[in-house]
Amino acid sequence: MMATFSADEDALNTLSDDVGGLWCRPIAVLEYPPDSFKFLREFVHPNVPCIIRNALSNSPTNLNDTVLLDKKRTPLSLTLDEIIDQVGGEIIITVDVTPDGHGDCVRPVATGEDQSDDAVDSTLSQVQNSTRRMFVKPYEERMSLDDFRDMLRADRYSKQHDNKNINHNNSSTLDDDDLTIFPLRRNRNGDQENTQQTNTSSANETNPPFVYYSRQNDCLRTELTQLFSSNIFPKSFTFAEEAFGTGPPDAINIWIGNERSVSSMHKDHYENLFYVCSGQKEFILCPPADVLFLHEGEFPSGKFNREPSNAPTDDSIWVVEPDCGEDSCEDEVYTKWIEPDIKTSLSSDRRNDSARYPLLSRAHPIKVLLSEGEMLYLPSLWYHRVTQTCETVGVNYWFDMKFDSPHWCYFNLLQNMKSSKQR
Repeated sequence: MMATFSADEDALNTLSDDVGGLWCRPIAVLEYPPDSFKFLREFVHPNVPCIIRNALSNSPTNLNDTVLLDKKRTPLSLTLDEIIDQVGGEIIITVDVTPDGHGDCVRPVATGEDQSDDAVDSTLSQVQNSTRRMFVKPYEERMSLDDFRDMLRADRYSKQHDNKNINHNNSSTLDDDDLTIFPLRRNRNGDQENTQQTNTSSANETNPPFVYYSRQNDCLRTELTQLFSSNIFPKSFTFAEEAFGTGPPDAINIWIGNERSVSSMHKDHYENLFYVCSGQKEFILCPPADVLFLHEGEFPSGKFNREPSNAPTDDSIWVVEPDCGEDSCEDEVYTKWIEPDIKTSLSSDRRNDSARYPLLSRAHPIKVLLSEGEMLYLPSLWYHRVTQTCETVGVNYWFDMKFDSPHWCYFNLLQNMKSSKQR
């Protein structure tokens, strides 16, 4: 008989207490980058984050490392306007575009299976009964830096309204997570699904879409090559390379967005150094052991798209297109992702979420506000939810993690375990 493993309430409570008491600690703030031995001993080996100041300097350099302990140097500062002044606004970049600022997240999608053609006045329960939860990626659009800046700043009035107002005329299309429900569109093989547009939000161009530059594909050294070749940014960090022991960074990315864009809780298989050039980032971190408590699941995946609208006042409507399998578009593609938004689910006005996500209260969220001139060391496999408090430019260095370690083996075990409450 095959052995089975289960975790009772006492075991889960013990794990949560141990993680909180032994692993999670106040985030250390270092005024200057450490030497590689200290960095390895105090942060990389125990797998804990820290904030490092004065890691990047305003003095251009051709060295592999800008970290010279010269206290006269000022931290690197760089805004979107300064980037455009330096490289020109005509450079074309690939931008993530969403109707509400939430891309790469689990959200409800209307299937239209239980809706009639005249279902204009569908109630919230009717709409939700015909939805499924999917992992939805942002729409990608090529545009110039000038156009991106214009769109990013187009609706600063949005501070007077929240995402609920994205749905212009029908407030019944918000789910329990306050995410607008958009329609599923199956049109890859020409077999259009007649999903009702009356129960979804339309992307009226008077309410501009949300844009975020977050390519995650070494974009600073590919799309913005001219900026990287100016030697504003170092090619690597000696103290980090020596501590990680996996060579130079796999990718160097630049991130530009504002408070309207949210990156939902996720993990990366990288050692991450994230530096804020201007503005402020908000991170909510959870240690890898919290994987048992974060309600990670597998969801069918899709992507936002925009279609022409038949309505005279709308230029386009937002829809979700499912990803195609290798052999057929009828084969669904699944993505493993965290379902709840830990920031909203653990807030005081969302107490009912404890029934939906009973393990979430055992997690250990740590809020970190990272300001201009500060660098966050985010260890591999740490979960993180990220947004901005204002228009923000950041750059991050991804170094490959070591998989030949007990750290990865134990995490992989936890990741594949399912408690009885998650089944």
